[in-house]
Amino acid sequence: MMRTPRVNRKGLGLRVRATALVALAVWQIGCQEGTWEQYMEAAAFAYQDERYQEAEEWFLAAERAATAFEPFDPRLPLTLGNLADFYHAQARDDEAEPLYQEALARLEQIDGPDSPRVARFVADLAAFYAVLDRYEEAEPLYLRALDNLEWELGPTHLDVLTIRTGLAGLYLQQTRYAEADPLYREVLAILLDMPNPDRDHLLITLDEYALVLRATGRETDALAIDARARALREQL
Repeated sequence: MMRTPRVNRKGLGLRVRATALVALAVWQIGCQEGTWEQYMEAAAFAYQDERYQEAEEWFLAAERAATAFEPFDPRLPLTLGNLADFYHAQARDDEAEPLYQEALARLEQIDGPDSPRVARFVADLAAFYAVLDRYEEAEPLYLRALDNLEWELGPTHLDVLTIRTGLAGLYLQQTRYAEADPLYREVLAILLDMPNPDRDHLLITLDEYALVLRATGRETDALAIDARARALREQL
């Protein structure tokens, strides 16, 4: 599993947001025809409660509902992406991959290939391939996402930093230390300059950069990074 933070998604929760209003309506679906929004919310609730078979049924219901929307409605690729997330979380990667690819193709048609939303999805797909150790497929996707989002959002945006960390982690996995090193240094410099950086992201970056330093014979520098990470953990 990738040690670096996944882009723009945490489990199934970042694409599907539960609200109290919808929560009240979700449980009535069994007695009447539900909407796409209700199906998606029901899937999220079922997944959070570890009722996985039920979650899959709700996602599939949402997919069927979304196929009736206009061709440029983003809800179908959104649904496919969430269903792919679900299958990936269940280690059903053979089922997840074509859904990710279809979702991306549809989103490119809707937004254009260089949009920020497409770039974030491309980064997610890169992380998926990195988890599967399919490095040759992951790297160009990370580079594409980084190029598009950095141009759109700037080099210090959190999404850009996360993608850069993901790319560095990919190079670390392949022992491509000379390429990983400057990426980690850039991310660390920016994070440490922030008044309130994301601590999880900072800890991951520190830990992984220490691995690069040790692998390249810089034990003293690695110990200094370890000490900074330890001090940060003691504050948690």
